[in-house]
Amino acid sequence: MHVAKRIASLVFALLFLVAARKASADTKEALEQLKTLSQSATGAYQDGDFDKAKSQLTEAINLAKDNGLSTNRIMAQVYILVGVLKINEHKDIDGGIKYFAKAIDISPAVKIPPTMATKAVKAAFAKAEDVDPATIGDLTEPAPSKKQSKKEAKEAAAEQEKQEKQDKASAAAAAAEEKKQAEAERKQAEAERKQAAAERKKTDADSQKLVDDLAQTKVAESQLKADRDKLQRDKQEREKMLADAKSYLAQLEKEKAAKDKQINDLNTKVQQLEKDKADRDAKLGPTGAKIQQLEKDKAEKDKQIAALTASDKKEREAKEKLLQEKPELQKQLADAKGRILQLEKEKAERDKQIASLSASDKKERESREKLEKTMADVAARERERRAKEVEDQKEKQQLAEGGELPGHIREPVTCDLPDEVPAGEDLYVHCVPQPGVGAKLLAFYYRSAGSAIYNAVMLERSRKGWYVATIPGGRVSGKLLHYYVEARDAKEKIAATNGKANSPNVVTIRAASLAKARGKH
Repeated sequence: MHVAKRIASLVFALLFLVAARKASADTKEALEQLKTLSQSATGAYQDGDFDKAKSQLTEAINLAKDNGLSTNRIMAQVYILVGVLKINEHKDIDGGIKYFAKAIDISPAVKIPPTMATKAVKAAFAKAEDVDPATIGDLTEPAPSKKQSKKEAKEAAAEQEKQEKQDKASAAAAAAEEKKQAEAERKQAEAERKQAAAERKKTDADSQKLVDDLAQTKVAESQLKADRDKLQRDKQEREKMLADAKSYLAQLEKEKAAKDKQINDLNTKVQQLEKDKADRDAKLGPTGAKIQQLEKDKAEKDKQIAALTASDKKEREAKEKLLQEKPELQKQLADAKGRILQLEKEKAERDKQIASLSASDKKERESREKLEKTMADVAARERERRAKEVEDQKEKQQLAEGGELPGHIREPVTCDLPDEVPAGEDLYVHCVPQPGVGAKLLAFYYRSAGSAIYNAVMLERSRKGWYVATIPGGRVSGKLLHYYVEARDAKEKIAATNGKANSPNVVTIRAASLAKARGKH
């Protein structure tokens, strides 16, 4: 009797062990299927096959529920993918928040894939962090099924009930073990959730500061573009003014040379006039003396004539002779006076010419002074332009160097790039690896959305610690810019990445006309 009981006990234990092993094998197989479905759904989403992605995610959720794996970490990523699909493709924000909250409840460290992190997804994920998991409810997605007859449904239900009864005893121990493991995972997930909440709270201030800095940077970029356009217009106007000034200067120099020649000619003429005046004055001196002598002779002869009035005939003859000589003397006197008047008139004309030359010389000096002032103004404006260019170069250098490094680097390779950039403008790249990565160099790979080949740029380290590079505005074109970053160690092996060639990060490129319109505002 005891032997029979012992044999029965051994048989029951053996059956229980076989059932437990079968349940464990089934659980392991279900986990592998979950991983495969999650990876396949991710690939289908990136390829744009959203129906296939939805079907595989629904199958994964139902599979997890049937095998008691709804709280497994793999399901956290599955719920993230479902939430992204609902927000980006079905515009169901509330549904997306619920799935994100469920994923965070399972694994607080879960993240949104970079290629799916649109602004709407980021905002919904931030809201999901504050959702109470107890308010979420059942998120089982209905799976497509074939139509069955009532009879087949009853038979299937009876068969399923029978199978459940048969497996109930054998699965009790496995369920208890699974429950124990689930409780341990729940406790660990709760601890991770609390730790993640503390970290999020710690980084809230940094995130807000980064958002403010990004907004300020965008405003500064718009202002910088407006200032650059204004400087370009001012430069063109200055160049035009400078060309006009140079032309005016050449004209003034030409006029100055002509006037200098005129002045030299006039000076020569003045010297000649002064010489002629000296000669006339020299001639006028003897003529005046001669006139005085003639007048004196006339008076003497008049006196003689008066004395001869009472003289004899001889004296009358002498008087007649004197009377005959008198018209000739008067003519000589009149000629001398006319010559004196002509000389005085020529002197007045010469003095007038000298005064005119003095006024012309004064006007020439004023023109020269005005020209010198104009040249000084042009030189001052040119100095201001060069100073402004130096200042603009310094501002551009500061933008290229980037701001201060963040206090906490959250990812192995963190990059500070905007979500949206204007077409045709330089793109400043700022990346930094975590200290423990051991990176010796960083390579930045980028391409337009329609291109199959990536362009490679080696990032150089700035004095602030960023690894920086500048993408020329001529290569910032199209609608999207794909990029990823590789950090390599001393042996040139990949130590860490931010994005991959087949799963790059995305920057939206605004159209040129839209960028100009926003720059004006």
